[in-house]
Amino acid sequence: MTIKNSVLNYDIDHIPVKNLSVVWVAAQRPYNQKWAKEIADNLDPDLFDPIVVTKPNGQGIYHIVEGQHRRHALEMYAAKCSPNGYGGNERAPCRVIEEANPARAAKIWLGINKGRKAIRPIVEFKVAVVAENEPELTISKIVRKAGYRIAQETSEGCIAAVAALKIVYNRHGEETLTNVLEMLKNMWGMNPHAVSNPMLRGFGMFLHEFGVHVNKTRMRKVAEKFDPWKFVEAAKVRKESTLEPLDEAIAELLMREYNKGLKDQESRLRHKS
Repeated sequence: MTIKNSVLNYDIDHIPVKNLSVVWVAAQRPYNQKWAKEIADNLDPDLFDPIVVTKPNGQGIYHIVEGQHRRHALEMYAAKCSPNGYGGNERAPCRVIEEANPARAAKIWLGINKGRKAIRPIVEFKVAVVAENEPELTISKIVRKAGYRIAQETSEGCIAAVAALKIVYNRHGEETLTNVLEMLKNMWGMNPHAVSNPMLRGFGMFLHEFGVHVNKTRMRKVAEKFDPWKFVEAAKVRKESTLEPLDEAIAELLMREYNKGLKDQESRLRHKS
């Protein structure tokens, strides 16, 4: 039976869970089997919230906008309760919405999950890109143009510090974020440790203030002295003695190392008084 809610523009229907799937995987968080099992183990049918789905595609599959873990939990629960393997045919209550594109599906997922189970920052960032939200969409383009990609990995060319990307973008602007990524790549290649949270923020402060005056050759000399990990460790030592925030300590250490050995006073970097 379908119940039509014309005011809120969605239908409520009971759909076999085998017909419910995440078609647009980038429009929500990754599936977590352990979480789904936990829901199944504690499932109370009277407290089951409807799953939010779009209308079916040409193969009769409804995209799950929100509720993929409840869908799998219900299938597990039904299979456990039925010795005949009824799990996939179990019908789940669903809110059927009109939207049929990944951007809108992602926006709905973000809205529904506000204030619910904590969303990992990198997952929220990626879904916001699919939803075409700002500033995530523009930041994603800057990252790709610089040759990096957003990923929760420690392999070359990966950036996981999405919060730092947003801070640099929001505080210092698009040009500075672009310059930060280009400078870090110029100094240390695609080393993922070079684009950690404190490094992005510290380089953001440094290049926002001195960007037009910075000589890339001198910056490469800094990179010859330190690898990214040792540079952060040196900044931590400075932080302990000065009580500066780590990103500020990184910016100050950069200025000190840049100026070291410079005899031309005009070329030295100085804070404006």
